[in-house]
Amino acid sequence: MRIALAVAFALAGVACGGSGSSGSAPSAAASASAAGSSATCPASAALPTPVSDHGAVAARGSSVPIQAGDFFFAPTCATDVSAGTLTLTVHNTGTALHNVTIQSLGIDKDVPAGQTITVTVNVGSAPVPFFCKYHRTSGMVGALLPSGG
Repeated sequence: MRIALAVAFALAGVACGGSGSSGSAPSAAASASAAGSSATCPASAALPTPVSDHGAVAARGSSVPIQAGDFFFAPTCATDVSAGTLTLTVHNTGTALHNVTIQSLGIDKDVPAGQTITVTVNVGSAPVPFFCKYHRTSGMVGALLPSGG
């Protein structure tokens, strides 16, 4: 089952890879999801319900790539995020218009189907929740979880 999921993520990343300003983002997200994804986000994420949980991956460096699918973020949580400035790269692999909203930071940015956006996020010691304002009630939520948080 896990191998099939990894192959599906890898194929999705290859199929959508050429359509944004950062063609490598989907492959990086797919690789991270396949390589280090846990079954669910940790309880410390305190995600609202419902949540379409597509796992958690440990962040590497100051950039976190995620995919916005119909209707989920993958990975749903990034763990071990270092405090400071982080670049969140979101690639919409779905067919619907999606969005990344981080209310506490005043971030509200749409992600058209097939496109990639980047947002700069300031991470402190508390989890940073994000969601799609169009599909929040469908469980399209996620969180950046600081190291030791």
